[in-house]
Amino acid sequence: MADYSEFPTTPTAWQEQALRDLTATDPPAVAIPAAGPAPLRRRPDLTALVPGLVFVLIALLGLTGADLPLGIFEDGGVLWVVLIGAGIALLVSEVRRARRRR
Repeated sequence: MADYSEFPTTPTAWQEQALRDLTATDPPAVAIPAAGPAPLRRRPDLTALVPGLVFVLIALLGLTGADLPLGIFEDGGVLWVVLIGAGIALLVSEVRRARRRR
């Protein structure tokens, strides 16, 4: 019967001893399983992280009752900075992706 478990089982002490006994002969009766490649490290999801941080910042400013000068939002100045920053971030991510593919 096939084992459909998500995680591999851990051998018990008697199973480890049996494997040692089988591999102690020359040549070993059973091949020792090779270790697989190391798992890749997961990168943070920037698409969710950046809006989440902005939301937390807005929530904290709203809860503290901070009085901010809103003159910087006139004439779309902040919008231009955000658009230019997003464009640079996309460009950098594409350059990194192209380097990894080589």
